[in-house]
Amino acid sequence: MNKLQLLRPEVRCYFEDFIERLEHQGLRYKILETLRTKEVQEAYYAQGRLPLEEINELRKKTGLYLLGAEEGRNIITKTMNSVHLTGRAADIVPVINGKIPWKITKGNAGLWLTFGRLGQEAGLEWGGTWEPFNKFGIGWDAPHYQYNEEALV
Repeated sequence: MNKLQLLRPEVRCYFEDFIERLEHQGLRYKILETLRTKEVQEAYYAQGRLPLEEINELRKKTGLYLLGAEEGRNIITKTMNSVHLTGRAADIVPVINGKIPWKITKGNAGLWLTFGRLGQEAGLEWGGTWEPFNKFGIGWDAPHYQYNEEALV
């Protein structure tokens, strides 16, 4: 089963359309995560909020890799009620030379913006439109795409 098959059937077609658009453009990508358990969400929410030992204990219970001190200080989610929990979201990132360009730079910002545009054209809400924005105009959750009917009306 691929990760897109974990999405709710009624929204999967939007993500499949997004992937087809990426492939049509010849863009390399990786689907990091779709459906997420409550326990994984708790571990993600703890990051940047709890002591590193507690974060890593939560991560260990869910099979996530353990964090170092610097990464443990980064807040990576703003909610305990992620759309990932309902099977309506996916984290999809560009791949350059076999690597994910986590740090958005002048050299790769255009690629991130292209991904965002293609996701939006497929009918998805893009986390790169959420404030605060970086100096390239990309919001704080660039890998995140979700189907949110209210946001798209």
